[in-house]
Amino acid sequence: MTKHGQRKQLKRIATPRLYPVPRKKGGKYVIKPSPGPHPADRCIPLGIILRNILGYARTLREVKKILNQRVIKVDGRIITDYRFPVGMMDVLELTRTEEYYRIVPFKRRLVLHRISPEEAKYKIVRIIGKRYVTNGHIQLNLEDGRNILFKVNSEEERRKILDTYFVGDSLKISLPDQKILKHLRLQKKMYGIITAGRHMGVHGILKEIKKMFGPRASTVLIETPMGEEVLTALEYILIIGEERPEITLPSEEEIEEIMRRSWPMPE
Repeated sequence: MTKHGQRKQLKRIATPRLYPVPRKKGGKYVIKPSPGPHPADRCIPLGIILRNILGYARTLREVKKILNQRVIKVDGRIITDYRFPVGMMDVLELTRTEEYYRIVPFKRRLVLHRISPEEAKYKIVRIIGKRYVTNGHIQLNLEDGRNILFKVNSEEERRKILDTYFVGDSLKISLPDQKILKHLRLQKKMYGIITAGRHMGVHGILKEIKKMFGPRASTVLIETPMGEEVLTALEYILIIGEERPEITLPSEEEIEEIMRRSWPMPE
């Protein structure tokens, strides 16, 4: 008789590189992320963040007790599921200790960068889709699973929205009500960060954009604050500001310390 439904376990040997757990030590299984706003290979389950990265729990049982107290928020919403997927640019809030973290990319990892309470009130997300919905309204699909609906009453309003927002652009939205605070266009001289690939976490000014047909054929040339030039795929770029980033980014020293404490040594 065949199995039906989703698998509730994930073998440790098959864990994505983003997980800060040893792949050959500590048991056979590891926490598997539940279906949510981020793909399984581009997120970290909330239980692993509390137990393995922040160190607020030693066991999964302690993680569940913490979450059941309703003191953990992701993007302004209380989360009680230890398998909840936390992904790039998400804001993690620990209300009991008044700590705020943003998930940022760095060297093929996702790391927690501590931020201020003011910065925790917004996040930046990429537009991955634009479509018509019922009654001719327009809906923007965002990378973290959100949708923003524009109710239009005339062809002029509809055309204005279609000519303003494009796939690849970024939106600075408030949390948790997701109101648009700023629109960041995907164009030259904007500030972007690489979210995937071997240069994951590199950020700087977009110097050149070449658009070609095919998967990952379009490329972007980025100039980092140190003056280095990095070439990457266009779909790996997240625009985070105009001349400078709208969010704070950690220094390399801070990230190296985080990774030294959280990630196991290579096996």
